[in-house]
Amino acid sequence: MAATTLEVALTRLEESSEVDVSYQGVDDAGVARLAEALTNNKTIVDVYLDDNNITDIGVQRVATLIQSSRTLRQVSFYHNKVTDIGVQSLSKALLGSTLNLLDLRDNRVSDAGATALAEALEAGSQLRFLLLKDNEITDGGAQRLAAAVRKCGEEGPLKQLDLEGNRITAKGSVYLKEVKQDLKKEIQFGYQKSKAREQHQGVIDTHSKDGVFAAR
Repeated sequence: MAATTLEVALTRLEESSEVDVSYQGVDDAGVARLAEALTNNKTIVDVYLDDNNITDIGVQRVATLIQSSRTLRQVSFYHNKVTDIGVQSLSKALLGSTLNLLDLRDNRVSDAGATALAEALEAGSQLRFLLLKDNEITDGGAQRLAAAVRKCGEEGPLKQLDLEGNRITAKGSVYLKEVKQDLKKEIQFGYQKSKAREQHQGVIDTHSKDGVFAAR
């Protein structure tokens, strides 16, 4: 089902397995209305809230819904205004929930949020896909998530962890790479180069054009 306005979506909740109100300027008040309407819903499986104006206040309402629902499988908050406070609420809601995909790409999640999610994974969350690309997670958060994935083991439910575009350096990427290799998990991370390394690479790239480093 293509994205539609909140008003239209609210009238169709019994007709579909998903609700998509992405790119509709939905704010916290709108999310509260949607969460209320879904409280006793038995048909909606996927909820897409991408690219709206949702803050931690709205996220907390969805967290309450996740905790009580027995049908939700996927919830996406891509490109909103979610911080660690909202993520902490979501992390608590994951325990005992049916959710298997949580999309928090392009928000404002840092190490505190990553730690809360790691604790949820260790406590028995059934998440299979955790998408955290383009946030503010550093090496500390990366290490904490890597430890949680390792603790859950190769047979743990989590299959994919996306940490691309965060503030992870080569140091943090080591923990993720080891878990990825040892447990055969799909983990994307990348890492930021230090300024000195970037400058050094720039010099090499410049001189390579002249053939100075061609033989190296």
